Amino acid sequence: MKPFSKQHLIHDLKNAGILPGMLLHVKVSMRALGQAEGGAETLLEALLDVVGDQGTIVADAFIESYPIPLSKRNRNNLSTIHSPSYAGAFANAMIQHPQMHRSRHPIQRFVAIGARAKELMEAHTAQSDGYWVMEQLASLGAYNLNIGASVIGVGTTHVAIEKTGLKKKIVPRGVNYMNESGQTTIFKINWSGGCNKGFVKFVPLYQKEGLIITGKVGNAHTFLTKMADTLNLEMAVLKNNPSFFFCDDPTCKDCRLRWEHSTGSWLKVKFYSALAIMKRIYNK
Repeated sequence: MKPFSKQHLIHDLKNAGILPGMLLHVKVSMRALGQAEGGAETLLEALLDVVGDQGTIVADAFIESYPIPLSKRNRNNLSTIHSPSYAGAFANAMIQHPQMHRSRHPIQRFVAIGARAKELMEAHTAQSDGYWVMEQLASLGAYNLNIGASVIGVGTTHVAIEKTGLKKKIVPRGVNYMNESGQTTIFKINWSGGCNKGFVKFVPLYQKEGLIITGKVGNAHTFLTKMADTLNLEMAVLKNNPSFFFCDDPTCKDCRLRWEHSTGSWLKVKFYSALAIMKRIYNK
C-alpha cells in the first residue's frame, strides 16, 4: 500500500473528532496505523497542525526503572530530560521535537508540545505523584486519543486507583537521576500502577455510557474519550468494587498477590503457572 501522507492523516484525525485548541493525551501504535511518510514524526506534525497553536499534545514518555539495590550497570543509566522512552516511536518522536517540554519526574516522564506544554511539564517533579499529569489533564477538560486497538487504557485508570486509596505492596525499583541541586541520587517508585490486562475491563462500561467516539487514522481504529468522564466512571466503579481492574489470569502475581485487597495465594499462582508451562510444552 502507498504510505499515508501527512494530509491523509490530517483528514483522518479531523474525522476522528480532533479539533483545534484541544488539550490531547495521545497513545499510539504505529504498527497498527501502518506505513506513514516520515513515520511517527509525520503523525506528530499532523496532530500539531490539527490542534493548532492553541492546542497541546501530551504523551506518556516513561523510562525504565530497575530493581533496588541498583546493579553497577543500572547505576549508570541516569535519567535525564532526553532519556529515550519505552513507550514507543511516537513518544520518542515527541522527545526529539525542538519544541518539546518534558516533565522533571525521574521515571514517569511525560512529554508535551503546545500552548500548555511548559506549565504542565515543569510542575511535574520528583515531589509529584507519578500520574499527576493525568489528573491535571482530566481537571483541565483534556481528551485521550488511542490510535490502535492494541493500545491499552485511556490515561485515567491509574489516577482512579490512586484517588480511591487502593494500596499495593510495591516491588522496590528505581533509577538514578540528577536532582535540582545537581547531585546524582536515587528515586524509588512510590505509586501503585496496575495490570494492563485488567484495565480493558472498563472499555465496555465506557461504551455503555456513550463515552467513546470511534474513528480511524491510517489503518488503525481509534477511540476518543474525555478524561474527566472516564475518571469519574472509574472512581465510581472502584469504590463499589475495588477488585474490578484485576485481570482474570490466575498466574498474574500483580492482581492475585500484590494488592492489600488481593485474595489469591502464592501456592495457587505457582500451581497455575506450572500448569501453563506444561500446556505450552505439550502444544509444541
